[in-house]
Amino acid sequence: MSNQALDLLIECELLKVNGKIIDLGKVSSEELSRRYTHFVIARQGSIYTEVEKHPSDSMLNAQFSTWSSKYSQQNTLSSLLTYNKIVLNDPLVSSRPNISIADLQAGLEFYSWLHPLIRAGFVTIYPIDYYERPTDEIPLLYSDDSFRSSISPAIHDFAHSNAVLKSVTMDSEGRMLLMREDASVKRRTALNVGFKNDQLYSGVGLFKFTTLEDAKEINGRLTARQYWDKDGALPKEKFNQWAYQATNQAVMARLKAISNQVALAQNLGHTYITESEFESTLLSLSNAKGAQKIEPCVKFLNLNDRFINIESPNTIIELRNRHPEAFERFNNSITAVSEELHGINEEDFAKKSRLLFEKEIMPQVDDIRSTIGQISSGIVKGTLTSFCGLSLAICTGSVIPLASSLAISAAQGLSESLPAWRELQLKKKRPSYIWHRLMKSRSN
Repeated sequence: MSNQALDLLIECELLKVNGKIIDLGKVSSEELSRRYTHFVIARQGSIYTEVEKHPSDSMLNAQFSTWSSKYSQQNTLSSLLTYNKIVLNDPLVSSRPNISIADLQAGLEFYSWLHPLIRAGFVTIYPIDYYERPTDEIPLLYSDDSFRSSISPAIHDFAHSNAVLKSVTMDSEGRMLLMREDASVKRRTALNVGFKNDQLYSGVGLFKFTTLEDAKEINGRLTARQYWDKDGALPKEKFNQWAYQATNQAVMARLKAISNQVALAQNLGHTYITESEFESTLLSLSNAKGAQKIEPCVKFLNLNDRFINIESPNTIIELRNRHPEAFERFNNSITAVSEELHGINEEDFAKKSRLLFEKEIMPQVDDIRSTIGQISSGIVKGTLTSFCGLSLAICTGSVIPLASSLAISAAQGLSESLPAWRELQLKKKRPSYIWHRLMKSRSN
């Protein structure tokens, strides 16, 4: 698992035995490239074996989305007060052919800081971006209806009602700049497709209006050159048609990425975590024909009361080792409450969720606050930070697995198959995904 990744980084002489980073400036570029390449090839070759051997348990564990959640040290520590174990993406491994020195340094710092949490078994690192080789690029596809039929009606209507299209322009150095201007104003040949109440940290958003020129047939194969007029402007009707198609393609790419990652999460027996309210609703709409309606995304658990600042991974390790029963009770309570709320109609959901929150969750939140205060020296400094805000989107009502529902929602426009997952993991009584809100406030 991730201990193997740490051992591999040490073997490749990128990390020291204690988890500290080597001095990259003292190693030649050629040697660094050799060490990094060895690490990446080994990780890419072992990911499926590692996933298959991933240990399972009945606790609430989390896998964070690589598109709609963002790694930070404080968020990781806060998350480990809620989830038993978490899975994060490996920043050093993807489908990209190379990496910059700055990104290599950042990736090694990521591993170095997580070193004690990985060794303790609380954090697992998988190259999620490489799993099933998802891509940030939209394939060259053709559709008579601008991919309208490739998306379920509910998802289509929701996405287009929340689409935010902004102009994009290229500067003199070739950089693509996102403008505040609504894309429909000047109808430029590059636009960014975004959505309201969405966080998108990686993935598909930029679209260029390109044309194929100089088409030739060579040995039975059609070749052509793609042309983009960076200073061009489109007629209104052509722009509207292109913008509509780009929005559909952005949704298709999002569904494909989510379905890959949800399938991985279900295979691991984990809950998929998104920080995006838009994506959470998208998930709730991804049910196949004949399946029961998935419960609407509901903001249920919001733990924004202030806690003593969690200073380091060692604070979490000490807390979890000294008070395992209290943590396990809290972790199981979240799963139990979500299970009890399953199947309740929308009218009664808000009332019952509030009652369960006050009865089952808040007393344990107070206990955890007190326990952290006993361990952390932050109480002496008077530094406070918020606990993690967590919103449960209850998603256990579909007759077929969530990953299958997602696949059906996007399958007409995408050819790649989803990975298999173990049926046993799908029967665990836990939320299929959680809308996770991490908010931080400090005072002295």
